Amino acid sequence: MKETMMSKRFAVLCVVAVATQALGEDATAMHEDRLECPVGAEQRVERGSEGNRTYCIKVGSTPQNRVLNGPFVAYWPNGQKHSVGQYKAGFRSGLWTFFDAKGVKTGETQFENNDYHGLRVEYYPNGAKKLEQSWVKGKREGVEASYSEDGRKVSEVRYAADKPIVAK
Repeated sequence: MKETMMSKRFAVLCVVAVATQALGEDATAMHEDRLECPVGAEQRVERGSEGNRTYCIKVGSTPQNRVLNGPFVAYWPNGQKHSVGQYKAGFRSGLWTFFDAKGVKTGETQFENNDYHGLRVEYYPNGAKKLEQSWVKGKREGVEASYSEDGRKVSEVRYAADKPIVAK
């Protein structure tokens, strides 16, 4: 009797463990984002082993010539958000935000025509700023500052046309 009870408990635990693992592996399937696609674009969802992606694609695009146009959201395989941004005529554009697999924000980058353009900031896991850079059309321009995890500035370099000119 005692062995039968133990066997049943073991079987229930096995079923719970397998179900939990299956749900965890398919966590990204739960994300059904509704994006505001621009006129002439339609929403698509890709599901894969590296996570899911929801995006807008220009109507008439082919698999060989995909033109993403509008909002974009990607998820890690565990269901946490990976990145959020937008495309314009096939190129990353505007503000993009990036996250690690735990959902912690790791960076923000401004893009124009797929190039860094504007401010780019990286963050430590505690949320403190790690690095801040200024970019113009894919080239560093202005001040790049590095920070310690407690928020102190540890270095500063000034750039012109992607070349360092003054370091502190």
